[in-house]
Amino acid sequence: MNDRIYEVQNVSHTYKKGKVKANDSITFYIQAGEVLGILGPNGAGKSTLIKQLVGHLKPTEGRVLYNGIDVYKQTRHVASEVAYYSQEPHVLSALKVTEALVYTGLLRGMRRKDAEREAEHLLERFELSDVRHKLLKQLSGGQRRMVGIGTSLIGSARVLILDEPTNELDPKKRRLVWHLIQEQQARGATIILVTHNVLEAESVVDRVAVVNHGKLLAIDSVAKLKQRVDQRLRFEIQTVFGQREEAAAAMEDWGIVQQTGENRLCVLVDKPNASVVLDRLIQSQHLPIEEYSVLPPSLEDVYFHIDREVAEA
Repeated sequence: MNDRIYEVQNVSHTYKKGKVKANDSITFYIQAGEVLGILGPNGAGKSTLIKQLVGHLKPTEGRVLYNGIDVYKQTRHVASEVAYYSQEPHVLSALKVTEALVYTGLLRGMRRKDAEREAEHLLERFELSDVRHKLLKQLSGGQRRMVGIGTSLIGSARVLILDEPTNELDPKKRRLVWHLIQEQQARGATIILVTHNVLEAESVVDRVAVVNHGKLLAIDSVAKLKQRVDQRLRFEIQTVFGQREEAAAAMEDWGIVQQTGENRLCVLVDKPNASVVLDRLIQSQHLPIEEYSVLPPSLEDVYFHIDREVAEA
């Protein structure tokens, strides 16, 4: 029995009469019941790929199969089983919050009473009960995003495709979204997750696809991808405010230095050199450093490492 719910076969998509290649010969599969994370910078081709999975764009070359059948031969069936949350669900902006949830449930085949009951549950859980009668376009960005996530959840779709679901959310709401994703997987849903919150997503994804320049650079489990950089340790450093550049210049010979915040740096250090770097941190009286910690490589490190490998090849 084939438990691959999606198969992407040599898919390419071009814009501007073939001058811009958003996707370039991408091939992979998605197992039923898994959480697949799709990582990559802005302009990498992630959203174009997602739109082809839901049938909003037809590949210029190749094909996308859903349960073994070309998506473009069953767009209505795919729409009934796949809940797609885009970053800006404009089609719902003229509806009231409750209407957006209930109507989505009805479109997924729910009875009105069931849709209303589930909508009420979601509003309470998302702390949106007090805005239930407001139009979506009157809400804050974070509130609109939570309503959009609610429209993805109502009706228990077989597949959830979520494009940057935690953007504009506060830490409490982000944690709720990740918990909801785990709940949906527990009920058997397949989840495809596009996100920039790499460190947070690491706790929920089963496999990761790294996309950049329209190409699939890697796809595997988090553990196997981490083996690419497991000979390094991650030094997270908080510098004296305003002296980040000075600290970064002093650490260039330690390893690859990355800026992670206004006064924060990350350095990936080869394990054999870690004790030397640690001694320098402890003994130096001149480095403008306030705090540091030593951690194993993260999924974010994996992403940067793979992208650099391809660039240098």
